[in-house]
Amino acid sequence: MQRQPVKETQKQSRAREAESGNTILEFTIVLSLLVPMFAGAFTIGMALTKAIQTSNVTWDAVTLLVTANTNAQSGLDLSQSQNQSILMEAALGLGMNQAGTNNPSTTGNGVIYLSQVVMVGPTECSNAGLTPNSSSPFWSASNCPNYGSYAFEYRVVIGNTAQGSSTFGNPGAPVASNGTISAGDIATNAADLAPLFPTATGMTLSYSTYALVAEMYANVSYLNFFNLMKNPIIYARSIS
Repeated sequence: MQRQPVKETQKQSRAREAESGNTILEFTIVLSLLVPMFAGAFTIGMALTKAIQTSNVTWDAVTLLVTANTNAQSGLDLSQSQNQSILMEAALGLGMNQAGTNNPSTTGNGVIYLSQVVMVGPTECSNAGLTPNSSSPFWSASNCPNYGSYAFEYRVVIGNTAQGSSTFGNPGAPVASNGTISAGDIATNAADLAPLFPTATGMTLSYSTYALVAEMYANVSYLNFFNLMKNPIIYARSIS
């Protein structure tokens, strides 16, 4: 009479061990599915956060460009590191700055291209000191070679150019240390042309009007767990 409960206890113990083994197996299977899901959610969430930040940096950059172009009293020169540090603060966490400073790094995780592109017209031809025709049309490609074409007026690059290049090219004409390009090159130097500008930006300018463009690439490969992102480099652009 006393042995029966002992047998039942042993059966119950074996049943509990079996259930425990099944639970561990089920947990392992579920965990193998949940870990990639959590990693994917984290990667996408962080990438979206970085994309928003990158977009905000380009907006800040083009706002500074507008200020520099429209307010001569601002003294804002974005070729200077002390002014570039404004953008590095906005890009904090993207790995663009030198360690311990707000100075941009040429080996960092991002690059910013600041450009001014103009549709060469009468103003640019006159500023270059060229001679107009004696009668209308006063300007054409014959007396102002870049007339009617898109050309660079300004270019400043901040950061590591290995992260990406401008979508509408680079000026082949000499660029001064402050980012400006001479009036003569704007009007006459074929190397200064930006023929890809309207296609890349979707913009059409009229004669002697210009666009200010800030482009940025941010490399977020450090977030690319399990290689979920095919291209871990974020691109953003703001135009005024």
